Order: sequence, then structure tokens, then C-alpha cells
Amino acid sequence: MKTHTFSHTLQSCVAAIGLLAVTSSSRAAAENQSGSERGQLCTLGSSGVGQPGSVICKDVLTGATTQIVAVGATVAAPGGIAGNLIRLGKRVLVTNQSQGAVLFEIVGGQLMSPVMLQTGGEGSLSGALSDRGAYVLTGAHLLFFPRGEMTATGSQSLLVADGSAAQVTLAGGYAYVSEKSGSLEAFSLGKDGNTRGGATPVAGVPAGVIVGITGVGDLVVAPIAHLASDPNQSTVPVVRGLGVVQIVSTKEVAACWAANDGGEACVTNPGSMTVSCGQVGTNAFTSYTSAAATLSGDTVFDIDMLDTLVGILGKSNGAPELLSYSRAKIGGDFLSRVGTFQLGGFSTATGAVLLPAIQ
Repeated sequence: MKTHTFSHTLQSCVAAIGLLAVTSSSRAAAENQSGSERGQLCTLGSSGVGQPGSVICKDVLTGATTQIVAVGATVAAPGGIAGNLIRLGKRVLVTNQSQGAVLFEIVGGQLMSPVMLQTGGEGSLSGALSDRGAYVLTGAHLLFFPRGEMTATGSQSLLVADGSAAQVTLAGGYAYVSEKSGSLEAFSLGKDGNTRGGATPVAGVPAGVIVGITGVGDLVVAPIAHLASDPNQSTVPVVRGLGVVQIVSTKEVAACWAANDGGEACVTNPGSMTVSCGQVGTNAFTSYTSAAATLSGDTVFDIDMLDTLVGILGKSNGAPELLSYSRAKIGGDFLSRVGTFQLGGFSTATGAVLLPAIQ
């Protein structure tokens, strides 16, 4: 199995801009948070690419380890992919696996009943879930697994397929795929959830590096870092169907990963070590705060949102760490820090997903 690699331009996207002070969470800080901000923040840790991985989860308030679940060997390093831990309802899909993808059921907050989705020998990079099934992105294909099936019934080739595939997300009857070489492509979906034909490039997407994307209703938020033309510039296109409907300019640097929940989307910017957030309406962003939070550490990667919580995977002093934030449920884009936790025992990690607290 070949190790998934990414371009030098993407390395710039996740390069550390400076080392800021790292502050560990405290019990006093936890006690200042509301009781609704309970949950687990999880990532996929390992000792390196090609080594066995484990999903490790931390309590978002205390940093206590809540569960560690062993999975298969990883294929991608931090910074090269997005959405390799995906939650929908009571299901969690784990990709960045050399021999397929693993689908879990959430029972009382715990990951249970793992099922291996077969990818025909291709390593999985990213995934998406719908009520109809699971979508798994490899370096060359987008696969569809109907709910309850371990074998793909649909397979479509990517437009570029040069090893730079990053994330798949769903929105408005399409599966969208980002490839870091600059391609954002859409696959039309049938009523059964399966893909209907090949990929179509989304029109109007500015040139640049695309890593993380997120579907918000019928829209897709697709941050772009213009590393080749202007490394200090990023834009955030909003897509509907096969075309861009809005482009949000931002002063933040290297916008790379995105997530959404409850009508708000947030973007991590490793170049400026910030998180940007905005309210998303039916047609576009209706607000956008470039620096909703300023982060500590070396760099920042994937992000997830659940109710009032925002969870982020970062790196500090060369080691992976998890950062938890809270947000207002209604109105306001700014985030408040809850905790920062070292993983311990894992030298590298990819992905971030928030789960309900252990019952």
C-alpha cells in the first residue's frame, strides 16, 4: 500500500507560523462552563503513517480519556486530508485506513459494533454519511456503500486522481470532493443515494489549495488558500449545485478546514492560527467573523461542531493536541475556549469528531 502524500504547497498551508503560549485546561475553567457543554472530542491517533491507529476520545471539560478504540493502519499524515472522522446521528465513520473504512454505532456515547467497509485494496482518506449509506473517498475513487452493506455498489473516478484527494461532503443532492491540486468536483446522487455518472467540476472556484469542505443544507463551504499567488490571502467560496454563489474575502491566512452545525460554519486558518465563523442562510453567509478565536500551538488541522461545542485538532511542541471551544447557540460568531489537552502516547493524529458524553 502506498503512503498518501501531499504537495509542498499544502505543507505551507499547515506550516507553523509561530509558537504561542500553550495553556492547559483547569478544573476551575471547567466549572465555569455550562452543563450543556458536555461531550467527547475524538481523533485518530497513531505512532506514524502505516502504523496501527486508535480512536482516542477526551472529555471536553476535563481532558480525561473516555475511550480508546483500536482500528487499522493509517495511510495519511496530518494536514493532507479532512473529514476522516465523521458523525451522523448514531453512526461514526472512520477513514484514513489502509484496508477500508470502519463504521461504528454510538451506544451511550461509546463506539460499538464496528463494521469494515471494503474498498478493494485502496486506502480510505475521507468519508461522509447519509440516511441512505456511506461514502468513502480513496486516492482515485468515490465509493458508495448502501446502509447495511459492506461492499460498495457505486464507484466513480475522481477528476484529477493524482493522490491529492482530501475530503468528501454531501449537499443538495450532490457528493462534493476536494482535491488539493485545486479541483472541487460534484457527483450527482440518485434517490437511492448512489452516484449517477461521473464528476463535474464546480464552476467559478478560484485557483488555490482546497482541503476541508463542509455541506450546509444545499450549500458547500470550501475554504481556499491561495498559496501560489499570494500566501497571505485566503477566500471562502460558497457553492450551490455546480457553481459558486458567494466568495467571502478574509484576511486570515491559509484557510484549510471547515465544519458546520446549527446553521453556523467555522473554518480553521493554520497560517494565522485563528478560527473563522459565520452564520449561513439558505443562499450564502449572512455574517462572517474572520477571527472568532485565536489559537495557541504550532499549527491547526481538522475541526468539528456539535450543538454549542467546537472541537479542533492541533499540534503544540511537535505533539498532537485537542482544543475544545464553546459557541453561542443563537447569534454571535465568537468562540470561548474550554480546554486544551495533549493526547499522550500518540505521536501523530488526524481528524476531529465530537461525540455525546459517555452515559
